[in-house]
Amino acid sequence: MKAIVLTKPKTLQLTDIPRPTLTQENHVLVKVRDCGICGSDLRYWAGENPWALHTLGRHIDNPPNMVMGHELAGEVVEVNSKEHEHWLGQRVGVQAYRVCGQCKFCQTDRENLCRNMIHIGHAQGWGQMDFYPGGYADYCVGWADLLYPIPEHVTYAEAAMGDILCVAAHLVGRVHLYQGAAVLCIGGGPAGLGIALLARTRGAETIFLSELSPVAQQVIRQYPDFTMIDPNRQDVADVIQTVCGDTKCAAIFDSVGNAETLSMALPLLEESGTYVNLAVHNATVNFNAMALGSERSITTSSNAFYRDVSEAYQLINSGVIDVKPWITHRFKLEDFEQAFAILLQSPKAAYKVVFEPWQSV
Repeated sequence: MKAIVLTKPKTLQLTDIPRPTLTQENHVLVKVRDCGICGSDLRYWAGENPWALHTLGRHIDNPPNMVMGHELAGEVVEVNSKEHEHWLGQRVGVQAYRVCGQCKFCQTDRENLCRNMIHIGHAQGWGQMDFYPGGYADYCVGWADLLYPIPEHVTYAEAAMGDILCVAAHLVGRVHLYQGAAVLCIGGGPAGLGIALLARTRGAETIFLSELSPVAQQVIRQYPDFTMIDPNRQDVADVIQTVCGDTKCAAIFDSVGNAETLSMALPLLEESGTYVNLAVHNATVNFNAMALGSERSITTSSNAFYRDVSEAYQLINSGVIDVKPWITHRFKLEDFEQAFAILLQSPKAAYKVVFEPWQSV
């Protein structure tokens, strides 16, 4: 089968590799119809390991021959047990990770921090393999108990956004959002916009998205309930003051995560407010501890609970959250260089890019 393989940092190759072998009873084979390029994939491409940074708090080198891609949806074409034959031919969103269920984190309702996690799209948990499974391929392995049926009115590309929304659901759950709260999202890409949409379902009333990219700004404008801020032309604090009559927000979600955005964000937190860093980097950041007075807090967010994944698909399937405007570019696997190039531009020349492996068939 065809697959896009990360052989070493900044080196992708389209190559033929064996189809995944179903070695466990709960394994299924999914014919990948759509797989999104996540912001974290750009970091894997560059040689980072964002899963390790967020989950373990340290860097781990990535092995060669990773098939990236964890935002996937497709059709079940093979199962490994008669118990799961009802999945054959079903249109599904695929949960990209599986936890062990036995460690101290799993046993204390913190499965998102499981050290034994197996993850599609990078090498975590698979042991030594010739090629690590991922969604940038014709086929990908999945787990029968971690599939989510998608109705006919939901496209595969939309269903693939379930992974972003589950991360957003978990991240919004890291803060106390009271009814009518004001929220700032630093970064209005798919992660930031997903957070904004989830925050709205949790009771936030006034939501700001600060975003530089003209492409992203065009997408955000399709959600008129949100206030978009262009930091190249506007002062974030001034806009919040104008809209709210105050410069403070109950929560600030930062999908950029550098020293500059932290310094800008902390003075904008209201009492007992929370700043959540979605993009942990291996860097030293200095700030005045007085900024955390009145029970303000800084935290991060790692992965998602299983219940967050279920919520994400419910929101997409029901139409409560509309992700159609996100999908701006679709590519065949053969055009992977162009797909990555438009996302590596600054500012990005695309919003959400998906691979459609069977587009040419």
